Amino acid sequence: MRFAIAFIGFFFILSLRIEAQYAQLLGKPYKDQVGILSSLYYQAKYADISIQDTLSGMRQLAALANDPDLMLEADLLEASYYVSRKLSPVDKLIAIQEKSEREGQLYIACRAANAIAETYWEQQEFEKSIRWHLLLDELMSNLELEEFPDKPIFLQEIGNDFFFFGDYQRAISYFKRVIDMPFTDLYTFAFRHALNDLGLSHRELNQLDSSDVVFEKLLAHADSTSPQWVGIASGNLGYNAYLRKDFARAIPLLLKDIEIAEQYGELGLAAGAYIPLADIYLSEGKLTLAGDYLKKAKRYIYQTQQLDRLARYYPIASKWQAKMNQPQKAILYLDSALIWQKSVNEKFSALQLMRANQEVIASQNEKAIQELNEKAKRNRLVRNTSLIVLGIILIGLLIIYQQQSQRIKAERKLKKAELSQAHIELESAKTLLETYRRKINNNSKIIQSLEDAEDIGEKEKTIEALRATTILTETDWDAFRAQFQKAFPQLLEKLLDSYPNLSPADVRFLLLTKLELSSLEIANALGVSPASLRVTWYRIRKKLDLQKDFPPALFFETLFSGQ
Repeated sequence: MRFAIAFIGFFFILSLRIEAQYAQLLGKPYKDQVGILSSLYYQAKYADISIQDTLSGMRQLAALANDPDLMLEADLLEASYYVSRKLSPVDKLIAIQEKSEREGQLYIACRAANAIAETYWEQQEFEKSIRWHLLLDELMSNLELEEFPDKPIFLQEIGNDFFFFGDYQRAISYFKRVIDMPFTDLYTFAFRHALNDLGLSHRELNQLDSSDVVFEKLLAHADSTSPQWVGIASGNLGYNAYLRKDFARAIPLLLKDIEIAEQYGELGLAAGAYIPLADIYLSEGKLTLAGDYLKKAKRYIYQTQQLDRLARYYPIASKWQAKMNQPQKAILYLDSALIWQKSVNEKFSALQLMRANQEVIASQNEKAIQELNEKAKRNRLVRNTSLIVLGIILIGLLIIYQQQSQRIKAERKLKKAELSQAHIELESAKTLLETYRRKINNNSKIIQSLEDAEDIGEKEKTIEALRATTILTETDWDAFRAQFQKAFPQLLEKLLDSYPNLSPADVRFLLLTKLELSSLEIANALGVSPASLRVTWYRIRKKLDLQKDFPPALFFETLFSGQ
């Protein structure tokens, strides 16, 4: 008895502890759960802790209260934890998303769809990410802002997808939806990012007046609450004025951006403002001041490793060298400007090409799946028709059997010979029925085997189509080879003369190792997987008779030590 009472007491205390921790999640609308859930998901993704106790507590409380929403919330938190830490495939999240959508729990389905999109984006599966974000947009159309406060945050992320790939018109449509919503502190970050990216999108479309209106709104919104955003908005307004050559307006705005950026350690932003300021002072003949600003910009660029900013730095630096009567340096800086601009353009083009290829593959997969579904539908129709026909025959035989049985009963008083004959006919009918039954079973098995065989064939064709996909073109490699020969004169010729049996793919791989790129960067450049690189290096070692543990990075250092 004492043990029973103690057990009940322990269970009661445990229940109270669990309820105290997660009671705010129990039986409440999502808008009242956002704060606690946001904290839990942040810990799951970024904190170096286990969440097993959290999951156990949520599930115990959900079971005690018979709350299916809280149980599914625990499933989503668990899937997010394992997928974000690369301990489980994204399929775990997809299963939760489909289940929650199927059961009508749309706010969970939306958050799962966003987590899937973020996972695919991190894996550079851009087309899959965008498709999941578009599904998310469709799901959110059924939810009002009041019941789903995450809506503006997710819309801003979808807009970022299109902004990243230069589809500024579509990006603008999403950013406008965010800023047109009633503002609350819950999505301050998304609101300001939407304003800033909306202004940048208008600038990219050369709509500077519209861009100014948006940046002025951002400046007013951030004033007195966020100095960093004040600096960003000021810098963007200053850059718009610089593009208009309204230097009197541009200078104080850019200086304000620099002051705030340096104060908060945002040196990349400061570099971005120093470059146009240096150009302005060059046009005004203030060469010393322009030179000082260029030095600071270059130092900040390398300090923050935001090297893409060199594409804007070098043209201004070239102009400054020309003004300082240094024509040779001016030419060198101009060459560097062209190289960096080309590098930025090629990165963007490679990303666009990657997404285009992913879109083609996705379309091919959809078409293949549709064809398989149609073929399966046709096979099912044939099978069902066959079964119906055989069923009709069976029913007819049963009717005949019944009629024969009735006739036999009516003729029982006939002669013994007639009765014997009737029995023979009856046995014959039974035998015929069994024959038809076996035929039905055999036909079903044959139809099923044909259906499976056709499915496998189509899958093999799909796999072959995937394997045939490529990324970079020969034109891209011609441009790369020309720049490589400038940087390493005669190295390519010596490589080909020394090892004429190397294939073009081998040469490309070796040239990229000379640039000290990582395996992942080389794989991205060649449009292949890191596993394919290991096969390429294995093939090169065999051709050149190199040792098994010879690393690719030492190829040129060892065999071409003079270069």
